[in-house]
Amino acid sequence: MPANLPPEYYKLKHQLEAARTDDERLPLLEEMLRITPKHKGTEKVRVDLRRRITKVKKGEGKKQAKKGHSYHVPKHGAGQIALIGAPNVGKSQIVARFTNANPVVSPSPHTTFEPAVGMLEYENIQFQLIDMPPITEDFVQPWVFDIVRNADLLLLVLSLASDDVLDQVESVKSVLMQANIQIAGQIYPNPLDNDEISSNDVNSMGSFSAKFTKRALIAANQMDNVDATDRLEILREFYTDDFPIFPLSAITGDGIDVLQKAMYEQMEILRVYTKSPGKPVDPEDPIVLPIYGTVIDAAMSLHKDFAENFKYARIWGVNWHDGQTVSRDDIVHDGDVLEFHMH
Repeated sequence: MPANLPPEYYKLKHQLEAARTDDERLPLLEEMLRITPKHKGTEKVRVDLRRRITKVKKGEGKKQAKKGHSYHVPKHGAGQIALIGAPNVGKSQIVARFTNANPVVSPSPHTTFEPAVGMLEYENIQFQLIDMPPITEDFVQPWVFDIVRNADLLLLVLSLASDDVLDQVESVKSVLMQANIQIAGQIYPNPLDNDEISSNDVNSMGSFSAKFTKRALIAANQMDNVDATDRLEILREFYTDDFPIFPLSAITGDGIDVLQKAMYEQMEILRVYTKSPGKPVDPEDPIVLPIYGTVIDAAMSLHKDFAENFKYARIWGVNWHDGQTVSRDDIVHDGDVLEFHMH
């Protein structure tokens, strides 16, 4: 039996996804429960809402771990990608070469002290790249872990100009594991969903008490180095089964197209387009949704009025008959075109 949830529910759902504290989440969850109709089709929804409300309330009395200075980088574009790695691997070089940002690029280590943000264009969307201080076993800025946890994807940058390319991988992995962060090329089901982790899960050391798995790609930078090909072969021999590896040169630009495509695919997002009745579609202004996003998710991303006054939509795409009528809960696919009709 369909849930037939009201448009206001989806508006609150998007606000909940953006909430950063339990104080922000609780009133949203309670209002979502209040407006959810009581019938057989909404039983699971109501049970889940009550469970989440209980969990938030239990966390209210817990003492929060003390934290030092931190950075919060608001997400923009189609996804946020944090660049991590050892010193002198070329993270700042990549951000400076492929985005509009101007981080300090220097052969000296530890020249990045705070996050530098730039937008990387891919076809008709943009990714947000964050250049961060290096991760070493001797020292790492504590706030780096916050950005790593919050990012949609990690780019582990390695230097093919150095013989210690394998050590670069293991060193970064080791430091992140000390903060209970595991990086992997493929994310498998975890007993504790990342979406369920809040500030209440932080232990007294400022680390998460449960292992936190993040998806990562390897950017094997400085492919223009004379011995880079040999080092790339060694890297692939040891890590091909663990991470997707993409050779790159921030000097020549070689490899960026393949890496951008991989970022898009690993982000697990899709693009849908909109059109007004009788008007052509605008191919340069897509709506970006997560995989399995629905028609109503697209409407909400466009404007709240489209969700609140939604009547039906017509759709074009390889999975549909041209102009087929779809409902609010139908799942959309990459490249679909939607035409909304309102009350």
